[in-house]
Amino acid sequence: MATEIRPDFHIPSQIFIRQDILKDIGKIIPKFGSRATLVTTPFDLELYGPVIELIARQLKDANVGCIVYDEIPYPPNTEEIDNAAAYIKKTNCDLIIGFGSIDSINAAKALSILVNNYLFCHDLFSNPKLGQKPLTFISIPGTPMFGFEIAPLFYLEEIHDLSNKIYHNPELYPAATIVDPLITLLCPEEKILKSSIGTLAIAAESVISKKNNDIINTYALKSIDMIFRNIPISYREPQNSVPRTSLSTSSVMAGIAFAVSFLSITLSISLALVSKTELDIESAMSIILPHIMEFNLTSSPGKYVQMSKVMGEDVKEITVIEAAIKAVEAVRKLETDIDIPQRLSSYDISKSIFREVSDLAASYPFLENTPREVNTNEIETILIAAY
Repeated sequence: MATEIRPDFHIPSQIFIRQDILKDIGKIIPKFGSRATLVTTPFDLELYGPVIELIARQLKDANVGCIVYDEIPYPPNTEEIDNAAAYIKKTNCDLIIGFGSIDSINAAKALSILVNNYLFCHDLFSNPKLGQKPLTFISIPGTPMFGFEIAPLFYLEEIHDLSNKIYHNPELYPAATIVDPLITLLCPEEKILKSSIGTLAIAAESVISKKNNDIINTYALKSIDMIFRNIPISYREPQNSVPRTSLSTSSVMAGIAFAVSFLSITLSISLALVSKTELDIESAMSIILPHIMEFNLTSSPGKYVQMSKVMGEDVKEITVIEAAIKAVEAVRKLETDIDIPQRLSSYDISKSIFREVSDLAASYPFLENTPREVNTNEIETILIAAY
């Protein structure tokens, strides 16, 4: 059976990134549908309530019907997604809008498929082929989400074994991604910082992926550059919207790179940790990233030098390996400067689960393009080093 050949670059989504863009949403949405269901979690509804009211009011004025579906639990699971799909099918909507956190966006992506196909959600993970294309889907992230606001994939908790499963399909690119950095000011600052480190992880591994090319490299390196320039400012000035714009943009750029590079050991291990512990995905990625960079360093030293340069490190008159090491050191220093924990031992996690976490991490598809082969034993070693 022939393996899938992914394009070297493909981005069918319209991207809107600017402050106050949501005030014009009534002019944007009618291009994509006339009956919308806005999908969000109860937590996001509470956090972003005034913004959701603004969106609903704008759509009403634009003669776009809008139903807010706010019964997506945390974490979203396949059973609840099936319940939501059964309800949304009855609305005869022609557009799904995912609004808020990554949980809301993941749920909305899954629903865009299920509303148009006679499937149960858990079927997607064993049989990814669809009879009908997904319903038109738009993402409106409330926080940078390391590329998932635009990448054509999602993860959900499978109700049978309570582990996170991955679904990837090129049909899942959103018709539009609408990013208003001002609404990220409503999100807790710690989540913004950790999410941006997650973006850094996706971008850094896109640089070293076997699927990397000049276009993707440009997006990924620019994403890293914007993160290093803007996270410290966002940390010192949490209500400054200017760095939030750059962090939101870097997330979308990393997602574009990730959609082709399709490599992230960091994400694989983090999803496994989230499945087996109470750790959230952003914290897991921020802890694991430096250790993954260290693991891959000798396999791609030249790529690490490129990263060192955009991180602002002086790499003149030193060896390639020394210059590459500076990239790892720069990430560790950045996390220290913004008070992000760098050890799993900072959380209530037992080493006894590491083998189980490693087995699950090795099952995810994000390991196929790594420049250095990684197996279950090596993943467990990485977890021990991160403890």
